[in-house]
Amino acid sequence: MRAGLVVVLCLASASCAGDDPAGLFEQSRVGPAPIVESETLDIDLDTLADATAEPETASPPAVEIPAGALDRTGRRAVDIDIRDNVFEQRVIVVTAGTEITWTNQGRNEHNVRPAVVGAFESISAAALAGKGDAASLVFTKPGDYPYFCSLHGTATNGQTGRVIVVSADSA
Repeated sequence: MRAGLVVVLCLASASCAGDDPAGLFEQSRVGPAPIVESETLDIDLDTLADATAEPETASPPAVEIPAGALDRTGRRAVDIDIRDNVFEQRVIVVTAGTEITWTNQGRNEHNVRPAVVGAFESISAAALAGKGDAASLVFTKPGDYPYFCSLHGTATNGQTGRVIVVSADSA
């Protein structure tokens, strides 16, 4: 059993190395195991990747808004809480130009990475290392922006979220 624990810690350290410039994962952790969200993000990442590769003049693809999405259109700023290990306000709909702020409300480090590489700028674990740490992005272009915490999930499983940006005309 102990050998298995060492392997898991080593894998976690290796997967976080790029997001851990301060060396936070080099020390072993003490405390309860994190709770991992198990819901799968129901989205076709290949279609989104193709859409982001299209020229700027193309219209954004139609986005189907899930029934459980939180409507925050018309607001200038929207907050998303990060708990261990889930994004609260998991799927939100906002108007283009809205500032989204992710705030770590838990005890673990987190990051925010686009599920489609290059869709938006990542937020590093150093920016969301401790409780109360916050970082923001402004989404100016309508589209579907799924994201995840690479420390607690993958692009489609685990700690995932989604920002759906609509134009001011359609809000």
